[in-house]
Amino acid sequence: MREFILRASKAFTSDFNLNDLPGAGRMDLVCRCISSALWVSNDLRRDARIFVVLEGPPSPPRTIVFDGKDLKGVSPDERNIASHIKIALRKGLDLKLNEEREVSPGIKIAKKSFESLIKEKCKERQVFYLHPEGKDIRDIKMKENVAFIVGDHIGIPRKTEKLMERLKIQKVSLGKKIYLASHAIVITNYELDRRFE
Repeated sequence: MREFILRASKAFTSDFNLNDLPGAGRMDLVCRCISSALWVSNDLRRDARIFVVLEGPPSPPRTIVFDGKDLKGVSPDERNIASHIKIALRKGLDLKLNEEREVSPGIKIAKKSFESLIKEKCKERQVFYLHPEGKDIRDIKMKENVAFIVGDHIGIPRKTEKLMERLKIQKVSLGKKIYLASHAIVITNYELDRRFE
């Protein structure tokens, strides 16, 4: 199982307008990343899941998980994915810290911080941080059960990068170009497909 962890530093954590996803803290970016992580032509990746940590107003953090193994009734377009995020946020309004709730098949929401999530993941699997200054992904030995940390348009704060260094999370590069977060996820999926399928 491959996993992606997106830190969405401005994405809203309460109701938002489906007609203005960029204005909801770049919810459009979040939805594109979810689509890139889970969909291929005419099918879902059953071996992938994505964790999106929403850190925007008014009540961060909220971590929403889309799991390709169990997902049903979701389309890969931004508006449809955003509508499922809206439902998850509504159903997760009263969550206590670190509490998790299933919203629908393949979608869960938790009140969990990015830092708590990556600490958990480091105990379960190999975790890599997609970063232009990392070691080339093609030179890295990795297992099938792997997680990749992805920053949004703002990036990962230096304080959190220091935590990742303490956790010995290795930086991995996709090459010299800096890609959009959603494109970086597609390229990473491609590299894993070539390696493991």
